[in-house]
Amino acid sequence: MSYMKQTLSNATSLASLFLMLLWSSSSIAQLRTFQAIYTSQWDLGISLSGKAERSLVKNSDGNYRLTTEASAMIASLTESSLFSLLDDQLQPIHYSYQRKVFNNKRNVEVAFDWPNKKVKNTAEGSSWVMDIVPHTLDKQSVQLRLQLDLAIPPVVEGQVYAYEVADGGLLKTYRFIADGEDLIETALGTFKSVRIKRDRGEDTDRETWIWFAPELDYTIVRIVQKETDGKRYQLNLTHLTWLDR
Repeated sequence: MSYMKQTLSNATSLASLFLMLLWSSSSIAQLRTFQAIYTSQWDLGISLSGKAERSLVKNSDGNYRLTTEASAMIASLTESSLFSLLDDQLQPIHYSYQRKVFNNKRNVEVAFDWPNKKVKNTAEGSSWVMDIVPHTLDKQSVQLRLQLDLAIPPVVEGQVYAYEVADGGLLKTYRFIADGEDLIETALGTFKSVRIKRDRGEDTDRETWIWFAPELDYTIVRIVQKETDGKRYQLNLTHLTWLDR
């Protein structure tokens, strides 16, 4: 049973990564509402499969909300990010995260107070406040910033993209490296895609790659993650619908 719990915990970590690493936009002015569906595969010694669905909608007040729901067997995860576009900058307003594995639940809320440059974190019934710097992002909105930056040519191999993110009650620097290009086959066709590697530092063997397809407004078409124990996880795009057509 403990092995299964660890397996699903790792799978849920991948889903969390996926939630963090999936947007569809080539510029702020052309931010498009959408619905995307992915299948997931886990090579864990046993075969597990699942799916994740994500949608981006524009509210009547002009703000945007990104919602993602992922599930695999008896694990589920929901993540939501509310943000605005202010002076061509993406500004998070509220972030929430709910995860369930077996009967274990985790709920996180992050509320941004931009006038005072602080965020209030709430997790497991406890709350605390921390300072942030201008242009701090949440764990989902960081992906939009990355995709906007990738849309500014040229993308040079070896180029580093770094962002400050409110994550786990800390202000962390997320780093991504342009790692080349590949042709990625999907259920929607084959797309030339930019390969990005998550830079986690030299102290971990955990590796993550993400492929963005320029033809699909830099939608992610594949994510591959390798854990330190050799286990491998993969997410693949199967459906994409633009809601603004």
